[in-house]
Amino acid sequence: MVDFLGNRWNFDCLGCAIVKKEVQIPGGIIYEGKNAILGADPEIPIPGFLIINVKRHVYSFSQLNKEERNEIGNLITYAEKALKELKSVEEITLLQEERSKHLHIWIFPNYKWMTEKFGKGISYLREISEYAKKNCKEKNIQEVLDTTKKIKEYFTEHDIDE
Repeated sequence: MVDFLGNRWNFDCLGCAIVKKEVQIPGGIIYEGKNAILGADPEIPIPGFLIINVKRHVYSFSQLNKEERNEIGNLITYAEKALKELKSVEEITLLQEERSKHLHIWIFPNYKWMTEKFGKGISYLREISEYAKKNCKEKNIQEVLDTTKKIKEYFTEHDIDE
């Protein structure tokens, strides 16, 4: 895999590599709890596009225990609040598919430009992602890193375990 910063990473499982810190997430880890890690997506340069990686190697949300589900629920809640309070994001899309080797959850911000250019709905996520990769400029990378920093600050100011 090549991340949007141009770093090349070799691994068998991206989720495990992130958990073991063998892959550096652009902007660093936003939140690390007992069961999950939150960070920017390393492949798609969209500000606020976040990934929750479960530390345990499982394939599906249904395989999580109660403690893991609670932590992930809190992560989703606070990530959504951060995105809506810190950016002009009105909606997010949550996505998890079982075809991946390692459970991760996408928290995909829906910006006005996305709707104008591609329409609404999950059917456009791949097109939006490809567009973001192909049209990535230094300005876009900086926006991702700045947004990640603001979300990190949001998480430091809020106790997600409350």
